[in-house]
Amino acid sequence: MHFTGFPRKLLADSLASAYRPALRTTTTAIMLGLLATQAQAQSSSSESAVAQQGPLQQRYSFNIPEQHLLYSLGEFTSVTQIAVTRQDGQPIDGTAPALHGDMTADEALRTLLADSSLTVSYRNGRTAELLPPATSATVGNQTAFSTLTVEAERIGDDWVYHEPRSVSVISREQIDRRPPRHAADMLEETAGVYSAVNQRDPGLSVNIRGIQDYGRVNMNIDGMRQNYNQNAHQQRNGTMYIDPELISEVIIDKGTSAGQGGAGVLGGIATFNTINASDFLDTEKGYGGRLRAGHGIGDEGNGTHFTGSAVVAFGNEEVDGLLAYSERNFGDYYAGSSGVGNLSDEIAQEWQQPGRLQMLIDNPVEYSSSNMDSRLAKFGWNIDGNPDHRLQFTYLDTNARSYDARFENTTRSGVLEDIEYRLLGENDITSTSYGLDYTYNPIDNELVDFSSKVYFVTTENEQWNNELVTSSYTTPAYTSLYRTDTLGAQAANTSRFYLGSAGDLAINYGTEIFQDTFKPGGEQASPSISTDLPYVEGLTPEGERQMGSLFANIDYQYGNWLSVWGGLRYDHYRLKGQTGMTVRQYIDNTPSWDPDGQVRQVPVTYDVDRNDGRLSPTLGIGINPGLDWLQLYTSYGQGWRPPAVTESFQTGRPHGGGYERMYPNPYLEPERSENWEAGFNIIRNGLLTGNDRFAAKVAYFDNRIDNFTYMATNVSLPGAFHAASLGQSAYVNNLNSTRFRGVEYQLNYDAGFVYADLSYTQMMGSNEFCYHPYYLGGASRREPSGEVFEQERTLSSGRVVTVRQNGSISVDDPESNSLVYCGAAMGNAVFMPADRASATLGLRFLNGRLDVGGRWRYSEGNSVDYAERDYTNYALAVWPRYEVYDLYAFYHMNDNLTFSLAMDNVTDEAYMVAMGDTNLANVALARGRTLQGMLEYRF
Repeated sequence: MHFTGFPRKLLADSLASAYRPALRTTTTAIMLGLLATQAQAQSSSSESAVAQQGPLQQRYSFNIPEQHLLYSLGEFTSVTQIAVTRQDGQPIDGTAPALHGDMTADEALRTLLADSSLTVSYRNGRTAELLPPATSATVGNQTAFSTLTVEAERIGDDWVYHEPRSVSVISREQIDRRPPRHAADMLEETAGVYSAVNQRDPGLSVNIRGIQDYGRVNMNIDGMRQNYNQNAHQQRNGTMYIDPELISEVIIDKGTSAGQGGAGVLGGIATFNTINASDFLDTEKGYGGRLRAGHGIGDEGNGTHFTGSAVVAFGNEEVDGLLAYSERNFGDYYAGSSGVGNLSDEIAQEWQQPGRLQMLIDNPVEYSSSNMDSRLAKFGWNIDGNPDHRLQFTYLDTNARSYDARFENTTRSGVLEDIEYRLLGENDITSTSYGLDYTYNPIDNELVDFSSKVYFVTTENEQWNNELVTSSYTTPAYTSLYRTDTLGAQAANTSRFYLGSAGDLAINYGTEIFQDTFKPGGEQASPSISTDLPYVEGLTPEGERQMGSLFANIDYQYGNWLSVWGGLRYDHYRLKGQTGMTVRQYIDNTPSWDPDGQVRQVPVTYDVDRNDGRLSPTLGIGINPGLDWLQLYTSYGQGWRPPAVTESFQTGRPHGGGYERMYPNPYLEPERSENWEAGFNIIRNGLLTGNDRFAAKVAYFDNRIDNFTYMATNVSLPGAFHAASLGQSAYVNNLNSTRFRGVEYQLNYDAGFVYADLSYTQMMGSNEFCYHPYYLGGASRREPSGEVFEQERTLSSGRVVTVRQNGSISVDDPESNSLVYCGAAMGNAVFMPADRASATLGLRFLNGRLDVGGRWRYSEGNSVDYAERDYTNYALAVWPRYEVYDLYAFYHMNDNLTFSLAMDNVTDEAYMVAMGDTNLANVALARGRTLQGMLEYRF
């Protein structure tokens, strides 16, 4: 990943914060942060001396049209990487003259300000502060917030289009356009990002470019890793719980990373940033906040009940705090009723029992209700009143309640009449995160930009499982407890060097460590196996994995046309725990029956204490090829992920009983990846009109993973008795290289009164999954020993009989050990995610107070994988083609009060999002037409 070593996006970030929610010509006040500036009075001569520092006198090539001063300053920052700030709380108005040709940064900035009343004062070589004439010489100590007046949303998250790497931002405004029922709804407009959705489970599992689970994607909240894992039909093996009400933005970094958060990452980093006190404070009062309340409307509410939140923030130049509470409640819903014929007949096994799919549509999705409540607290201290020297504590607690269910047939005289839902279990989930951040970034020392964090995250699911009765076995009701604790620490510093005409250099270096501890509990029945034998109790085992990482990145900038970066990270892991299995095994020259006439069962245990390490490089280059609106880039990176606790230690029965068994693999090899990427950025002002802006980000990616770990069925165990069986599963390393590649398109156009967004993800190719069925080795065959054994057995009738059995001996079978099976794979990784697109078109009226628009969501359906491979036994991914239309409207009644409406799935389409659950126990058809209203009051 490319590390942004210079404050190239500081102004753009400020503008993004300012432009996000208001969108109107009149004053749009967005508080950028509780900033306490401490600057000594400086004379014009000292200011001149500061202006001679490094990049200020470096010459740049500018091609900026005459336009609003605010937009010109944004382009100035993107070209020079010099941040421009304003601390006095006044708007930035006026028109800046056109700027063309080569000149120094100082000359260019003063030219842009020539027609305004503003002057410039340099805090350092990379930060310019705009001041009114009366205060151009002195900036006293003050608490200040930036208030900008804009015509419409223009800059937004434009910094993304200046980054020579694949990164996406999901803004608060984008989230509000379609209020999420499921947390995965937030990701649908982001190129290359998916989620394995279970509509009954509010948990979120992020998939980036086809890669997910077991830490391949770093899912974190404010930098705190959410590593909870509960083995779940291979659809989601890594789940986080987050309330969208408390989110300020989501940043998705795609691919491997040599920076902070990249340890064990192959797919990318998904950072969910929560709201801060600075989002609600201004200069006139030391408090602020927000109240939000929403509800489904009438019959079109479709199971959408109350959602809302309350936020209170307070602070001054030294301390600040935020307290927030949110709640989300949903009931049973109906799937869409139109276009049922577009759905695959594999769903609900319609091909086998015609009419069952329509019954799913006609009935409400029972036991799909859930509720979630969250509490967030943040307390910050600007040490000595200096915001560049800060300590902050974060507490986040989320509780969620949901159900597991499946549908069953109701018949009369053997004829299918209807379906009914049967409750399988209840989930009571608590996820709590504690974090302490320390940052130090003195404005007069370019060698120090330090940030650090220590955190603890614990997630627990107390799960009640209903009695399960089948034709072959009965499992009494039981309770399971799944818990994952993650303890982590991280620290990084950036040192910047300005080399005059030779360019600029930034070095980022740091460390990251974390430990995942799994603590299962509860009770699980074992109806057909003796409990004094080991490892029959569950599938999310006890164990511990530690990871430590050191990294360093160098970012070199030459002029405004060349960026070169490279990095190294060293990761090391340790995996500790005990696992085992109870197997039926034939011992040399011993009868296969025990004295009770049962198959002989042998305990096998493994004490595991493994460790290993690896060095992973990254390298990239970005070029502006003589066009200031075009940037080309390419990058290469290696990644490394050691096996997780569940992959190595899982053992037991997935349903509490029955013939299915899952076995451990303590010998899994770490995954190794190579990630290539090539792309381009475009950001062009004045494309069709004098005030519009077009931006685009297009990237091709190719991620190859060796030793990819997946769930294989039909495995064989050591010994002569265990042949391959569909009911025997274990995690194995793919013998083939696993490849995820495709193209992402992200485009945006904004002309003030009209705006549009388009994203499209095209996945390419497919994978073949192959493994050794004797994945632990030890294959043997039985040969007659010549001995005969007699044994008395008591039949079920009570009659005692004598059984004669020929003796056997076990002989090594190297031919069986070398066998290779392909295709018997289970999980979402078997299929490439379906190609997916999203397009939004919006209009602004009444000086931006009224914002209305629509969105089109489309998926081509899953690829040729399904037609070409025989995976039908596992009822896996069947993602049909769909087109869905949504509408939204925002009306800003005044500066404090906003009312919004959102209608999802206007045409009531029957569809399933890409990577939605399709297994028989939980067919995750999406919601039908749903209308929701939301009222927001800010104070």
